[in-house]
Amino acid sequence: MTAMMNFLKGVRVIDFTQVISGPYATFMLAQQGADVIKLELPKGGDQARSMMRREGPFGDAGLSPMFLAFNSGKRSLALDLKHPEAKAVLAKLVENADVVIQNYKAGAIDRLGFGYDWAKSVNPSIIYCAISGFGQQGPRAGAAAYDPVIQANSGMMTLTGHEGVTGPTKVGFWVCDMATGMTAAFAVSAAIAHKRGTGEGAYIDLSMLDVAASFISPMATNFLNFGAMPYLMGNGSPGGSTASSVYETANGFVQVSAATDGQFQAQCGAMERPDLISDPRFNCRESRIANAELLREELLKTFALADAKTWENRLGAVGVPAGAVQTIPQMVEDPQIEGRNLVKTAQAPTGMASPYRTIGAPMVVNGELDGTLPPVPRLGEHTADILNEVGFSADEIAQFSKSGATN
Repeated sequence: MTAMMNFLKGVRVIDFTQVISGPYATFMLAQQGADVIKLELPKGGDQARSMMRREGPFGDAGLSPMFLAFNSGKRSLALDLKHPEAKAVLAKLVENADVVIQNYKAGAIDRLGFGYDWAKSVNPSIIYCAISGFGQQGPRAGAAAYDPVIQANSGMMTLTGHEGVTGPTKVGFWVCDMATGMTAAFAVSAAIAHKRGTGEGAYIDLSMLDVAASFISPMATNFLNFGAMPYLMGNGSPGGSTASSVYETANGFVQVSAATDGQFQAQCGAMERPDLISDPRFNCRESRIANAELLREELLKTFALADAKTWENRLGAVGVPAGAVQTIPQMVEDPQIEGRNLVKTAQAPTGMASPYRTIGAPMVVNGELDGTLPPVPRLGEHTADILNEVGFSADEIAQFSKSGATN
């Protein structure tokens, strides 16, 4: 049994995307049951096939950790978009599809001849999602962008890091790519629901910069209305709770989020520090803000008496949100992660001797925890099957391959 759901069963998605933002969006759609046809260049395919590459059979097969993470359950069709015969192939694909998703720079796919206007002329009810760094309009619409550039332009990096130590610091993973992918999956799913009710398609213009800005909208709203300037917060709380931070313990670090007076008092009780509750320097929010460094020094003295997991348990027992800072190996073996079967085994890709493990879709539906993931595709693995499904004859399929249009 596979772990995929069937909410989008019968929906066909033509996926022009590569690397992270688009593939994560179509991964989420595939996990909901959509038939995702991944278009890849015959030579090399998705750039992600070689990113984070590991030596060995998987690396040699173009199955990098990056590709394994975001492409389960898709089918691969290798097609040279610049080949004269590509338009005939794509017309058939789009004619028989519900959704097109692409993450080219603004204008690039139009220059190839496969923009929204073309897709709509082929299929008037198509849902077309264009993901790009800066959107399809504006002075930087056609500029290249990777995740760190968006973190910088959005203001996100001015919130992350330590004043006088690190300066502006990017988040340690592709947060803007991932957020954009999730937003795209949501927008496309909403458009599918609309289409089921009305028969109408949609054109979705999705900017990574817009998504990143929306993720820090409380800070932007604070500035727009009250002139408050954001600053590098390190491990501090955006909401101004001085007791909320990361603390070094006897073994490891623990994140504590005591946001209210009640939580701070419960924290002090669990730490056997009732003196901090009555101390006039710390007995109200305003006093704690005025004496933040003194409070931190007092808390660190006590946190040093036990390890991070002990503090996680003690504080959690009295209703204070707290969590040990875990490594990736610790996270994947966490009983909470294991209890929800988030780490899934995926079926072995074609031609590979062994399956692999990855993170599945981050939701549990109807209590269903079991199941494996379908495999990721080898480059061009499903080309002939897909072309046959949309009406090309065996002779035509052979000609496409011979001419170099397909693999």
